[in-house]
Amino acid sequence: MRCFLGVKLSKEIVSEVAKAREKFEKIDADIKTVENENLHLTVKFLGKTDEKDLHKIDILNDTLEEFDPFMIKLKDVGVFPSADYIKTIWVGIDKGNEMFVELIKNIEDSLAKIGFESSKNSPVPHATIARVKSGKNKDMIKNTLEELHNRSFGKMKVDRITLFKSKLRPIGPTYEKIKEYRL
Repeated sequence: MRCFLGVKLSKEIVSEVAKAREKFEKIDADIKTVENENLHLTVKFLGKTDEKDLHKIDILNDTLEEFDPFMIKLKDVGVFPSADYIKTIWVGIDKGNEMFVELIKNIEDSLAKIGFESSKNSPVPHATIARVKSGKNKDMIKNTLEELHNRSFGKMKVDRITLFKSKLRPIGPTYEKIKEYRL
């Protein structure tokens, strides 16, 4: 099965992100937005994982003992890979970003010990809100990004990491919670 680790967004933040996402949905562009129930902060994409190996991920219990719950503030929108070639639109973390990056790095190190590949990129904590399929109306997308620059989406406490199963479907993925790990 296809798995990843993430942090579900609070209902309040989902509501605020949905307002921003709607601005992108109004643009006549090739954009696929992320449904409310799928909004999350990505911690680690695990990829294809055998169900019999899921118990190994429990190593996170030891890793997360080193962390207390902490507050984050979601603010601003960004893109991957660049403003000239937009493929992903995301909401970032303002306050609490350093702690979230430290959390990701510690999780990466723990999972590497049990055979999961470490990311070669520096972590950029984010919640994907849309994927862009082509350059159609790129200027309108950029204008909307500028309009949402510095927009605050609210604060929430990070107190757990969730292991999700991802099922790919033609209309978009569905995520199912497998297990939670508490900080």
